[in-house]
Amino acid sequence: MRATLSRARHAWSRGRRPGADVALRARVEQLERDVQECRALNVRLAELTDIVTELLLPIESRDEETLKGLLDKYRQEFF
Repeated sequence: MRATLSRARHAWSRGRRPGADVALRARVEQLERDVQECRALNVRLAELTDIVTELLLPIESRDEETLKGLLDKYRQEFF
C-alpha cells in the first residue's frame, strides 16, 4: 500500500507544472466568486418570484401590505 501511494505521489509530482498551484488557487478563488454571484442572483430571483406571485393573486386575495413591503425592498435594492 505504501509503495503504491509513493508511486502515485511521484507520478503526480512529475506531471506538475511550475506555478500550477498558483494557477489552481486563482481558479478556485474565481469559482468561489462565481458561486457567490450565483447565490446572490438566486436570492434576487426568489424575491422577484414572490412579487410576481403576489401580483398574480386576485385583488381581493392579495395582501397589500406584503406586496408593498416586497416592492419597497426590491426598489431599494435595485434602484
